Amino acid sequence: MQKKLNFRESDNKNNNMISEILNKKNEGHVSSGKFSISSVGSCFRKKYLELKGLYHEEFGIEAQRIFNIGNVVHRQIIAELIEKESPDFHLVASEINIPEHKYLSGRIDAIACIKEENVIIDIKSAGSWTMKKIRESGEVDDNYKDQVLLYMHLTGIHKGMLLFVGKEKGDLEEVMVEYNETRAKRLLEEIENFFKNYVEKNIEPTKCNGGSWGCDCCGVKKQW
Repeated sequence: MQKKLNFRESDNKNNNMISEILNKKNEGHVSSGKFSISSVGSCFRKKYLELKGLYHEEFGIEAQRIFNIGNVVHRQIIAELIEKESPDFHLVASEINIPEHKYLSGRIDAIACIKEENVIIDIKSAGSWTMKKIRESGEVDDNYKDQVLLYMHLTGIHKGMLLFVGKEKGDLEEVMVEYNETRAKRLLEEIENFFKNYVEKNIEPTKCNGGSWGCDCCGVKKQW
């Protein structure tokens, strides 16, 4: 015989449980001591100095405002995905921590089930120049694609995409990311090598070349 649920008793036991959580003071970001997947493709020297507490990147109010706009865009897309569920589409989860890994940390923006197939979705807000470039050439920075690739590799969900949202017009561009096991393993080996041969041995990596975007930590300006 099924036991009858006593909702009133349950409610009393959990009185103010959610209120207590919401009223807690926000804590500042505390480093996990791991390599964030969102940092893939960035400067290893910068990451080393951050992990050792020797460097902290400062952001001005304008940059913080841009980050906040990105967070608003992200929340809006997640809300729309929930609202627009259908027999062929279901948002499985959002803000999912990656499986436990010795050297890596990260959160997947969303996992959706589309026509009975799970898909990893990484949401990026972008300016008009980036949106135009994607629309015309499909060109996307490798570090963005590598983030999704690692999410796919670590979860075993081998279908993933980048969803770009235009900050000016709210337009959308989808870029599918092809699963490449060889590349994923190479990226993991690079990160493991970074920890084993630099972080754990207290050896500072050499300065990077700055790539296309430059590197303030290494004093290299962007190329254009």
